Amino acid sequence: MPNPSLLICDSDVMVQLFIAAELRPLRELKNLYGIQPAIVQEVDVELRWVGPYGGRFVPQLDKAIKSGLIQRLDKALFQSCISTAPLGASWAAFQSLGAVYLGFVDRGEAYTHAAGVVLGLPTASDDYAAIEVLRYQMQNLPCPILRSFDLLAFALQTGILEIKECENVRSCLLRENRWVPAAFKHKSFAEGMANFRLRLRDTRFASHADPQPPATFSDPLFITPR
Repeated sequence: MPNPSLLICDSDVMVQLFIAAELRPLRELKNLYGIQPAIVQEVDVELRWVGPYGGRFVPQLDKAIKSGLIQRLDKALFQSCISTAPLGASWAAFQSLGAVYLGFVDRGEAYTHAAGVVLGLPTASDDYAAIEVLRYQMQNLPCPILRSFDLLAFALQTGILEIKECENVRSCLLRENRWVPAAFKHKSFAEGMANFRLRLRDTRFASHADPQPPATFSDPLFITPR
């Protein structure tokens, strides 16, 4: 199974990485695995003007976009993914599904997950409440939905980050009262790894020679270095 072309990131995951000033997991997903991190226009707006952080992350966001680390999922980029997307994928279908999801969750989550579903691509979000609302409303979800700590734990397992660097991120997020998975909340990063079900894995470390593609939002996604 080929690697996905994009990882569509929600605001909360980007805020986690911006707060900790740790973008290497996204950078190496692009460089080593050919997976381009992307954000929908609605998330771009949220990161600039919406929420308690105001314009705090605008310099980091602008730098990431200018360098190509993050791309905006505009119509041109969307169209470039159509050939590998599920049957019926179109910009109009994306906008329509985003409007449906907007009836249940906030704008960033709505259009992030709508893009993932329509294009058949993974998303990244820490907003479990929004995921549960969409599930309760019997809406489709991307397969899978990665959390910020999936990116960090994957970076640790593949040697992108060292344990001390992951622990620094965890400590930084706790200081700022940000979301941290239960497995890591009262334990060090190293201790928390034992009870964390990782959703992003390298095929080189798979227990089976031919791992199955994810079928639900919480299934693991196996990717291969290029």
